Amino acid sequence: MKASLFTRAMVREFGNIEDILRLEQAELPELAAGQVRVNMSFATINPSDLITISGAYRSRIALPFVPGFEGVGSICQSNDPALAVGQRVLPVGSMGAWQNYKDSEAQWCFTLPDFVSDRQAATGYVNPMTALLMLTEELNFTPGMRIMINAANSAIGKMLIRIANHRGLEPIAIVRKAENLSLFSGYATRQLLDSSAPDYPQALAALQRSGGVAAIFDCIGGEESLTLAQALTPGGQFIHYGLLSGQPIPPAFWRSRPDIRFSHFHLRMWVHHHDKALVQGKIDEVMALIRDGVIATEIVAEYALAEIDKAVAAVRSGELKGKILLRL
Repeated sequence: MKASLFTRAMVREFGNIEDILRLEQAELPELAAGQVRVNMSFATINPSDLITISGAYRSRIALPFVPGFEGVGSICQSNDPALAVGQRVLPVGSMGAWQNYKDSEAQWCFTLPDFVSDRQAATGYVNPMTALLMLTEELNFTPGMRIMINAANSAIGKMLIRIANHRGLEPIAIVRKAENLSLFSGYATRQLLDSSAPDYPQALAALQRSGGVAAIFDCIGGEESLTLAQALTPGGQFIHYGLLSGQPIPPAFWRSRPDIRFSHFHLRMWVHHHDKALVQGKIDEVMALIRDGVIATEIVAEYALAEIDKAVAAVRSGELKGKILLRL
């Protein structure tokens, strides 16, 4: 490929995304051995991207960088015989989705079936893979087990319910606002709980008295984790995968329930600790679930890369209830 200019969103210092994210023109470098060049089609803007840009993980991220953990594109140049020009791939394993071209190590490019659209493929990694892996790899599954999911009205919460239903389970779903209780038409849930309701503690106590739940999927942390833990069966499984509260799990969590089997699921860690064939198999499972209508991402808006400031403002506002895409 002849040297030419492309556009990328670049972060050269940590801070508020509105203040420090800049679009830059750059020249395509020589493609390194073992790499492929992906002509990106779409990328997502996830909360994790904004957190990364803020500097929350600065100890393990080097400046400068192009953000974006999730996106899809087609190979336009390849230095790997297993990946041909024209193949659609998810280039994962590193940031860099918010640009026209992404140079990626071939080992981190995963192929896609023709039956999934670019838009669904672009959103088919972070949330769907996390949900699928927690339910198939992290959870000690037994048929008919009682599981509980908090922030159940979130995109990943709904995916957890859908995949759990697909595996024959009807979760107990928890939301934080009464108005969100009406969002589960078409979902099979054993019980819907509002954590802001005055009788919420009594509802959890009743669950505990009736045998408790075998597993909890928690993405809130803080005091909510401590409260939920009381509903677990002895030796129950607590799968923690997010910190929406911004507060760590308090020490009293472990003091009050030393029997709990606690795990912290992190998609990047799982992917980096398994071989490519296994990860590809799980991505294939996700794509089949999308094809079969078990899961899908609701895409509510898309913006060109040149409009990234508008895309960021839309994400920040929280008014659009669904995924926002960057068109690259």
